[in-house]
Amino acid sequence: MAGWIHWIVLLCGVFIASTEKIKESAGKRIQYFSTEHPRICEFDSKIFVSGNLTSRRHSRMDPFYYVDFHVSTRVPIGNNVTVHFYFYEFLTNVYKRGFIEMHMGVCDLIFKDKFFGAGMKKQLKVLSCPFPKGEYHLYNMTIPLEQIPRGFPFTKGRIYSNITLTNTGKQIASGYIDIELKTTRISN
Repeated sequence: MAGWIHWIVLLCGVFIASTEKIKESAGKRIQYFSTEHPRICEFDSKIFVSGNLTSRRHSRMDPFYYVDFHVSTRVPIGNNVTVHFYFYEFLTNVYKRGFIEMHMGVCDLIFKDKFFGAGMKKQLKVLSCPFPKGEYHLYNMTIPLEQIPRGFPFTKGRIYSNITLTNTGKQIASGYIDIELKTTRISN
């Protein structure tokens, strides 16, 4: 009887050791936002000359999507402009408004926000606010992995953004981008 127990303990030890090796070789699991189908719906030609928003992957081996934003302004932009983000969840083939919203001035978004602003701040050449009128090109922006909260409330949705003048509330631009929270394994 003691011989059987010895063999069972030995087999359990081999199984646990092999499971750890499998976990080790499988790599680390990470979550990221897949950002697709960006669109600028409208912009006020008195404030903006032009605007373009794109999303792309660098290669099939790179799971991350990178957002490029190009804008040319006619006036200085700072906290005189407020950006509103509304998260919509994709349920039964319809985008339904969720409870997550963000509202902040442009300077606060870029210099204080860690979710969207971190990628913008990294790409900006001008580090003072308000930003003078002119052209701005922000390349390869992503949401930092450490800023994606565990237990994010949905996995597929759309982020709508409205941009308004802070003092009057007049909408000067709007757009959206589709998102999907994905999980992948990366090798160590």
